[in-house]
Amino acid sequence: MTLFNKLIPVALYVTVVVGQVGEDDVLVLKKDNFDREIENNKHVLVEFYAPWCGHCKALAPEYAKAAKQLLEEKSEIRLAKVDATEESELAGKFKVKGYPTIKFFREGEPIDYTGGRTANDIVNWLKKKTGPPAITLNTVEETVQFKDSKDVVVIGFFKDPESKLAKVYLEAAYAIDDHPFGITSNENVYKEFKVEKDTIILFKKFDEGKNEYEEEITKDNIKKFVKSNSLPLVIEFSHAVSFIVHSYCLSNILVTCLIYNSN
Repeated sequence: MTLFNKLIPVALYVTVVVGQVGEDDVLVLKKDNFDREIENNKHVLVEFYAPWCGHCKALAPEYAKAAKQLLEEKSEIRLAKVDATEESELAGKFKVKGYPTIKFFREGEPIDYTGGRTANDIVNWLKKKTGPPAITLNTVEETVQFKDSKDVVVIGFFKDPESKLAKVYLEAAYAIDDHPFGITSNENVYKEFKVEKDTIILFKKFDEGKNEYEEEITKDNIKKFVKSNSLPLVIEFSHAVSFIVHSYCLSNILVTCLIYNSN
């Protein structure tokens, strides 16, 4: 065996130890390698967890599933975790007060993770934070498919996608994680949806079906518009609601009877 062949296993070992150490496709970060991995990876989602935390245990399989999916897609996004009970210095640095606390590091700058706890939620949130905030819709077919893809979608109609108003719309889209955003400047799409001027329309599969934006186009106004129109006006009268109403009525009857008897 040559010296070169003898060095191969050693080199592989060093690569594993010095490079990205992981479990279930999730990087394991400690004080010694945290800064290096954050610097070497453009986008890293980091979970600060405690081994005894029930919420952390419930999240673990979904977190690993999301990490695996991103690796299989050859994404540059990595998922990582820090045992905050062992790495108290790191936990203190990022003001970890509960478990799990999840931070997204985009080119080294951390922001709070505000997505859901399933693998799909995690992947979708990360893709939105690292990709364009709104999908460009170039044809009527693409726009119709996008409109029908979710219960709530938002589409910005801007003839000049580089205009100041369009950029404000994209800033708002970037800040809203709950619903997908699209943007179009295609004349045929304008005609298909009977849009005559630049506007924003929220399409939904309930109530009146859509809401058209009418306020001054600002980031905060758009956020309020989406929030106020993305929930049903009427909540389905379920068995649970029926039970609550029934109980409330009975309690009122009993109180009335007691007052009557006391008189």
